[in-house]
Amino acid sequence: MNPYVPPQLDLVEEDLKYLEDEMVIEEKHLKNIYIEEQRGKNLLFKHCILENITFNDNRFKKIEFNNIIFKRCDLSNMNLEDAIFHKCSFEECKLTGLNIPESCIQYVSFERCMGDYIGIGFSKLKEVNFKDCSFKFGYLGECKFNKVDFEGCDLTGTEFAGTNLKGLDFTTCQIEGLKVKLGELSGLKVTEPQALNFAKMLGLRIEGME
Repeated sequence: MNPYVPPQLDLVEEDLKYLEDEMVIEEKHLKNIYIEEQRGKNLLFKHCILENITFNDNRFKKIEFNNIIFKRCDLSNMNLEDAIFHKCSFEECKLTGLNIPESCIQYVSFERCMGDYIGIGFSKLKEVNFKDCSFKFGYLGECKFNKVDFEGCDLTGTEFAGTNLKGLDFTTCQIEGLKVKLGELSGLKVTEPQALNFAKMLGLRIEGME
């Protein structure tokens, strides 16, 4: 799952100001820069480290990140329609309000990321690990999950409607106010208090807990 990044990368410490359609950015270490007010289609970032990068007011369509390490980057409120993330890692990144609908996310890890209100609807996720992240009030509805793990995440108020949750383990996560459909709970692993919370959400009256 870990991204492959060559040991020797060209260091880039100047803002990227002239991104174009189908541009390829390969084997670079982008550090402490801004990427803002850019537009483009079919851009490719490949075998790179993006460290402390701030994305602001960009609109990219069909952008691809292939073997990328994101370190302490800020992608808040970015709109990345129909994106591809392949063998990437996100470490302590700000993803608040990031919108990546209809995307393909495979062999990707998210660790200690702040992603409240994130939108990942109608996407395909394969071998994706979320660890110690906050995705409060996010939207992960109508997704297809294949070997997806959540560990120690805050999923308060997050919507999964339309996504099959069979095989997921939420026992280490906060899931108050989780939005799901009844049939999608089958096979989901939760703690006893979490199960009781779901029962209350369904309108059941539990004796002794009135």
